[in-house]
Amino acid sequence: MAAIAPVSTADLLALIKRSNVLPTARLVALPGPESLSDDPRRAAAELVQKKFLTKFQSTQLLAGRYKGFRIGPYVVQDLLGRGGMGAVYLGQHLELNRKVAIKVLAPVRGEVQQLATERFLREARAAAALDHPNIVRVFDVARHNDTPYLVMEFVDGETLQETLDRDGSVPPEVAAEYIAQAASGLQHAHERGFIHRDIKPGNLIRDRFGVVKVLDMGLARSGSEEDKLTEVLDRGAVVGTADFISPEQAINAPNIDGRADIYSLGATLFTLLVGKTPFDGNTTQKLIQHQMKDAPAIADLKPDLPEGLPEIVTRMLAKKASDRYQTAAEVITALEPWAGHSSHVATGLSRTKVGQSSSRHSAVGWSSYGSSNRLRAVPLGAKPADSGELDLSNAGKATIALSGAETARSRTPVVVPVPVRDVPVEPVTVTPRRAGSGGMGLVVGLAFGMLVAGMLIGWLAFAR
Repeated sequence: MAAIAPVSTADLLALIKRSNVLPTARLVALPGPESLSDDPRRAAAELVQKKFLTKFQSTQLLAGRYKGFRIGPYVVQDLLGRGGMGAVYLGQHLELNRKVAIKVLAPVRGEVQQLATERFLREARAAAALDHPNIVRVFDVARHNDTPYLVMEFVDGETLQETLDRDGSVPPEVAAEYIAQAASGLQHAHERGFIHRDIKPGNLIRDRFGVVKVLDMGLARSGSEEDKLTEVLDRGAVVGTADFISPEQAINAPNIDGRADIYSLGATLFTLLVGKTPFDGNTTQKLIQHQMKDAPAIADLKPDLPEGLPEIVTRMLAKKASDRYQTAAEVITALEPWAGHSSHVATGLSRTKVGQSSSRHSAVGWSSYGSSNRLRAVPLGAKPADSGELDLSNAGKATIALSGAETARSRTPVVVPVPVRDVPVEPVTVTPRRAGSGGMGLVVGLAFGMLVAGMLIGWLAFAR
């Protein structure tokens, strides 16, 4: 049945009641026709202003569409985006009043439906297995009218692609921090056997606090022998995005590992710094160039880049996986001269196995010290020269300062002292004194003093 647009305010109010878009308390408080404009569009605008409707809900209702606003216990408030697998909506839990992102699988028919459903559920399993501040969390997966949907963390911010569309490029220090944060999330995923396979600016979102999170685990491949679903679904298919795909993905090579994500992360860093992707052309041409052609020298495109940063991009974009950084943690270490002050990166590293291991300091090279409660990266073994900062280079396991949330999760939190003012602090070693040793020390001291005095008197007498 075709949707019928309301022709009066009374029709609009009737659609609102049928839509279940308002909880009972708000529905009772809904103004009547006499309190609103006679024109349904003006009435809808008034209801938006009074917070009874969102603009998205108003648009749908004015078009006569009143179904689909409820997905389980959530009310759809806005459309966040559409993709090949479905649409993502902003939802709000009726009881908890919590905003979430709801990904609904696009309806298809036949065998394609089963394939799409399996891939969709795989995304849920992949993301639900990961718990990291730099990865968008999954809260729930369920079905609504036999249609699967995924309930995810809602990130109030913008993707790095949106940042590029607005600003053209990103300053080097900012780009380095964004990539280091993404690498923290990827390190966590790789440690648990998941490879993202579609890292790009559009799949990295930054919230309003500056935290960068990895989106869309829909192409993630599990290395588990028990989960061969990926190989069944992707057999013969090239997955990824042509602008950022790794050479091994472009030919659908077997045994792809986390170094494919490092290549895509390098292409993303290139794009953030330059404002354009490494290669031009159509999809086929880009795939061939990823295989056969080195990326343009980024130092020629951006001569003002800090020394050392172009070499990092070049290594991340190496054609052979063995020539790249071998782990995401190595990428973070390489970027520490520019991202070393980021507490977001340090917090993300603290939630990885490499960050929690006893070899944490030697493996990654980050330590926290300073007079400002910020995290700073220093080369291994280096000491701050006349900086008034506490040297923690030999602190062993206590070289990382956890965020407040992480400290609360720890069973034995370690508090790292930080000087309040920029005053040099010298380490002081205090040796505990054994009980009862004070008297004996006094006797020995007196005897030694008498011996020295006797020798002095004898020397004087002999000299005379």
